[in-house]
Amino acid sequence: MNKNRLLFILCLLTNLSILFAQIKAPEGKSWELIDGLSDEFDGKSLNKKKWIADPEGHPDFGWIGRPPALFKESSINVKNGQMTIEVGALKKTYVSHKYKKPSTYNYYGGIIRASKAISYGHYFESKFKMSKTEMGGGFWLMSRGICGKKHEIDITESIGSVSPLAQEWGKKWDKIMHSNTIFRETKCNKAERDQGMILPEVKNSEKFYTYGCWWKSPTELLFYLDGKHVYTLNPPAEFDQQMFIHFSIEAYDWNPIPKDGGKVASANKKDRTAYIDYIRTYKLVDVKK
Repeated sequence: MNKNRLLFILCLLTNLSILFAQIKAPEGKSWELIDGLSDEFDGKSLNKKKWIADPEGHPDFGWIGRPPALFKESSINVKNGQMTIEVGALKKTYVSHKYKKPSTYNYYGGIIRASKAISYGHYFESKFKMSKTEMGGGFWLMSRGICGKKHEIDITESIGSVSPLAQEWGKKWDKIMHSNTIFRETKCNKAERDQGMILPEVKNSEKFYTYGCWWKSPTELLFYLDGKHVYTLNPPAEFDQQMFIHFSIEAYDWNPIPKDGGKVASANKKDRTAYIDYIRTYKLVDVKK
């Protein structure tokens, strides 16, 4: 066979294979990619039909970030087949009066939210590498804020660097996969959750990991790291509602940014950036005979 033709075929097969889900589908089924909730980030800018990066631009959500880090749309970029979320120090302090008490921001991160909602029965997967700063976050889903029906699925969350001010339980969170199913507190109920975690050998900021979640049913969610099933969570309420995919890099109050700004302020741009290779969503379909 002609060498150039062989290379072309190999390249075609590779490009097709990368879209396959890492986990095996049940017998008689296969995973089919849902394009409207998946992104390879191959363009020159964020696909605004799929994602909303303006923290106050989504019709169902308006959280602008946990102080002292403000979500900024400009922190999110698409380049070289990846989405990047940069963190850093604001040029000047910003005070928001959006909430009951004034919120003071000296740093920034970013968030994207899916424009379309989705419910159980689907598999979600993302490959990314955390920044090397005290800020963190990850890949998660959230429902609309209907009283008694506000639910959250954290597929994974972590930090890039442990702050010298970190709470003791959080000092391993730069090398972790941590997941939650949270029945969020509202005026109608108290918060409840089920959680799971594992500690890989390599830090989240040192390599790309692939994180997955099969929201199998309202009462069972299976979680995966690099295609391997690592634990199953059973939420404290039936998770049968519509949710929206989120990806965020934010500040955590249990891993405080030091007063001098720590690595958020002093690290170079590369180390202040999280790199997201892709986000994919799959549905189960019958295998064609």
